[in-house]
Amino acid sequence: MNEIKILELTLRNFKGIKDFILSPEGKNINVYGDNATGKTTIMDSFIWLLFDKDSQNSSNFNIKTLDENGNVIHGLEHEVKAKLEIDGKAIVLQKIYKEKWTKKRGEAKRTLTGHTTDYFINDVPKKKSEYENYLSQIIEEDTFKILTNPLYFNTNLHWKDRRNLALNICGEVDQEEVFKKDSSLKELKPLLKDKSIDDLKAEMTSRRRKLNEELKSIPYRIDELSRGDVEVDVDTLTKEKKELEVKLGEVKNAKGMDYDFRLTGIKGSIELLKNKFKKLGQDLTKDLREQLANSLEQKSKVSKDYYQAKTELEENTLKIGKLEKSIPSIKKEMEELRVRFKEIAAKEFDQNSTICPTCKQELPNEDIQKLINGFEYDKQNQLNSINLSGKLLKEQLESVEEELEGLQTIQEPKFEVVNNLGLELATIEVDIQNLEERIAKADATELEEYKDIQAKLSKLNLEKEEVEKLLEVQDNSEQILDLESKITEINKELARLDLAKENKKRIQGLKDRERELANMVAETEKIEFLCDQYIITKAELLEDKLNSKFKAVKFKLFDIQVNGGINETFVTTVNGVPFEDLNNAMKINAGLDIINTLTDYYNFKAPIFIDNRESVNEIIDVKSQVINLIVNSSKKLIVEVYG
Repeated sequence: MNEIKILELTLRNFKGIKDFILSPEGKNINVYGDNATGKTTIMDSFIWLLFDKDSQNSSNFNIKTLDENGNVIHGLEHEVKAKLEIDGKAIVLQKIYKEKWTKKRGEAKRTLTGHTTDYFINDVPKKKSEYENYLSQIIEEDTFKILTNPLYFNTNLHWKDRRNLALNICGEVDQEEVFKKDSSLKELKPLLKDKSIDDLKAEMTSRRRKLNEELKSIPYRIDELSRGDVEVDVDTLTKEKKELEVKLGEVKNAKGMDYDFRLTGIKGSIELLKNKFKKLGQDLTKDLREQLANSLEQKSKVSKDYYQAKTELEENTLKIGKLEKSIPSIKKEMEELRVRFKEIAAKEFDQNSTICPTCKQELPNEDIQKLINGFEYDKQNQLNSINLSGKLLKEQLESVEEELEGLQTIQEPKFEVVNNLGLELATIEVDIQNLEERIAKADATELEEYKDIQAKLSKLNLEKEEVEKLLEVQDNSEQILDLESKITEINKELARLDLAKENKKRIQGLKDRERELANMVAETEKIEFLCDQYIITKAELLEDKLNSKFKAVKFKLFDIQVNGGINETFVTTVNGVPFEDLNNAMKINAGLDIINTLTDYYNFKAPIFIDNRESVNEIIDVKSQVINLIVNSSKKLIVEVYG
C-alpha cells in the first residue's frame, strides 16, 4: 500500500506564525493550543503546500502576516517546507510566496505590483507546472483531501460525487442476485437480455401512455360514428332513380345524333395535329441542339481551366511585385548597418572618464583598466551584433533574389497558358452564338408535311365551328343538368346508407380494439410494477453490499416515494441518524470510518488532520498517521508525539 507520512513541517511567516517547526517523524501527534494560536494554520499550510488551498478548500485566503492593527506586514517571504516520507522515500517539498516591488520610471519609490511563488522539490527549483505534475502523479487532489480530512467527504463533495464514489467501492449488483432475492421478478429476465432495467421501464411507461391516449379516444370516436346513423327508404329511392335515368336517356337521344361526342372527337384530332407541329420543329433542330449542348459543356471545362490559370498568373505576378519591392528595403538596411558598423568601430575610449567626478583625481590603474575593458567589451558586442544582423540580412536578400528568379522563370509559360486558353474560350463562344442563331432561324413552315398538317387543321376547325352551331340550335342542356342533379342527390342519400353500414362495422372494430387496449395496458402496468420492484430490490442489495464495507456508518442510496417510485439520493447515517444531525464527535468518527475504507479502496495512506479533537473522547482506530489539533489554555503551540 502506498503511504505519505509527515516527517517535518516548517512554517515561516505563514498566517501569523513567524517560525514554527513540527517534527512528528512519521508518528501520530497531538498539537495543543488556545484558539487563534495557529492549530488550524498547520493544516492550512500543509494543504497550501500541496494544492494552493486552505483546509476549507478555498484558494482565496490570506497567508500573509498581519500587524496588531490587522494590516499586512510587507517585505516578508511566506514559506512552507515539508519533509515527507512517500512510500519509504524521503521527499522535501517547499513553496515560497513573496511580494514583487517595482520602481516605475519617474518615481522615487517602489510600488507593490504583484506576487510570485517559488517551487522546490528536494531543494531543486521547479516550474509551477512541473511541481503540480509531480504531485498529481503521487495522488489526485480530491482523493488526498478525502483521505486527510474526516469531514471532507460529507461536507465538501457534492452528494452525487459521494454516491458515485460509494458505488465504485461496492461494485455493481448482478441480475441473478436480484432474481435470487425475489423469484417473482424472473418474468423480467427475457426482457432484460438486450436492455437495462431503466430502459425497459422507460419503454413500458412510454407504451402505457400511448395506449391510454388511444384508449381514451375510442369512446369519442364511437360517439362520432354513431351520429351518422340514418333511416332511408331504399326501395322508393332506387325506383325514383331508375325513372330519372330513363327520362335522362330520352332527353339526350332527342338530338337525333350525339353532337357532344362528335365535338369531343374533333377537339382531340386538333390537339394531335398541334402536337405534330411541335414535333416537326423539334426534329428540325435536333442535331443543332445536340451540337450546342456539346459546345456548352466544352465551354464550361475550358472556362474553368482559363480562370484557374489566370488566378495562378495573377498570384505569381503579385509575389514578384512584393519581392521586387522588398529588395531595395533590404539593401537599404544593409547599408545602414555598414554605416553604423564604421561609426562604432571608429569610437575610442573617453580618457576623461578616468577622472573621478568627486575628487577630480585620476582613478587607480586597476579601475581605469576595468573601464577600458568594459568599453572594449561593449564595443565588440555592438560590432558582433551588427555583423550578425548583416549576415541575416544578406541571407534574406539571397533568399529573396533566388525566389524572385524562380517566379520570373515560370511567369512567361503561365502567361502563354492563359493566352491560349482565352483564345480557345473565345472560339467556343463564337460557335455557341452561331448555333443559337441557326436554331432560332429554323423554320418548319416550309416543309411539305407542315403544310399538309396545316390544311387538315383548317378543315377540322371549320367542322368544329359547324358542330358548335348545331349544339346551340338544339340545346336542351338545362333539362339534362336538372335530371342529372336529381340523380346525384338520390346517389348521395343511398351513399349515406352505405356509410352508416360501414360505420357500424367500424364501431364494432373500435369496441374490439378497446378491449384489446385495456388488456395491453394491464400487461404494461404489470411489467412497470415488476420494474419498480426490481429497482427497489436491487437498491436494497446495493445498500447492503455498500454498508457491509463500513463499521460505523451506513448509507442510504435510494428514496422510495409514496407512489412506489424510487429516487436516487445519498445520505450518510450513524445508528440511523443523518450525518448533518450528528454531534461533532460522531461526525469525526464517521469520517474516520469512511477514510479507513477509502484507504483500502485507493490503496493509499495519508496523514489525517483532526481539528477540534478535544470534542472527541475516543476515536476509532485508523491506519494512517494522525495529527490531532486540540484546544486548551496554552498561549503557544505544544506538540506531543505518540504512537
